[in-house]
Amino acid sequence: MTTFRVFPAALAAAALLLPSAGRAEHHGRHGASVTLNEKGDPVRCDQLDVSFGRHSAFRSEERVVVPAGRDALRIVVPESSGARIRGTDRRDFEVLACKAAPSEEALSAIRLDTSNGVTVAGPRGGEWVGYLLIAAPRDAAIDVEATNGPISLSGLGGSVVARAQNGPISSSDSAGEIQAEAQNGPIHVRGNSGRVRVQTENGPIGVSLTGSAWTGDGLDARAVNGPIHVAIPDGYASAALIEATGHSPWSCRGKACSEARRTDDEEHQAMEFGAGPAVIRVSTENGPVSIATGKDDEEDD
Repeated sequence: MTTFRVFPAALAAAALLLPSAGRAEHHGRHGASVTLNEKGDPVRCDQLDVSFGRHSAFRSEERVVVPAGRDALRIVVPESSGARIRGTDRRDFEVLACKAAPSEEALSAIRLDTSNGVTVAGPRGGEWVGYLLIAAPRDAAIDVEATNGPISLSGLGGSVVARAQNGPISSSDSAGEIQAEAQNGPIHVRGNSGRVRVQTENGPIGVSLTGSAWTGDGLDARAVNGPIHVAIPDGYASAALIEATGHSPWSCRGKACSEARRTDDEEHQAMEFGAGPAVIRVSTENGPVSIATGKDDEEDD
């Protein structure tokens, strides 16, 4: 193992960025918690466990089909909820709203709203969940925004814009034009294709490269005051540049670390993997850096 300015903080930050196995839990601002029963994207409401504190939830679901138009479909995720959007061979959007509340009265007030895009409306000031599971055309244009809940994108090949305030964003196996921004939540990208632009402020970024090379315009990920973690498989053909400014601790493990070209100035550190212009660019300002080479992140699960 080659170590490049290793500090324990970098290793701790990297652990937070790796994809988790098993059940994933999200806690809403009002005390609701949403737990995914299985790894990967759920496609049914019964794959979501919802509870309010120690009490189980009253549940129902609502399904609607939304035609695909020329403009991007606007999706607004309600607070304490989330959205999982997967690309399919459909020509329209199938939207499934998984509704939950601590009482039948509150549940009856939750409704799926497609009058101006897609969102879920519910009782004001109360605890409730309107989790969106969306099967989208693979090449669809999508604009999705969340405040406290997670956004998950998979298998999308169109133009997608995703924004989050305090919730995480994940993108996997999406070959389209992906733009993701988060204020205080993490972003994780897994794949090997597309034109991907990622930016966080006060949140971490994780990049798990797959396959043998990147196809498409490339990936550019930038974090401000947040850690970054990059996993590069063995023999990856596309060049990658990992950079940090400020006083950032570094960790790099794997055989490729000793072969990388390194820059270690007082205010700028960098590692370059592969030959030619960098197709993968990941950087942080004042955040720890962790790089893992030699295997696909799937083996870390």
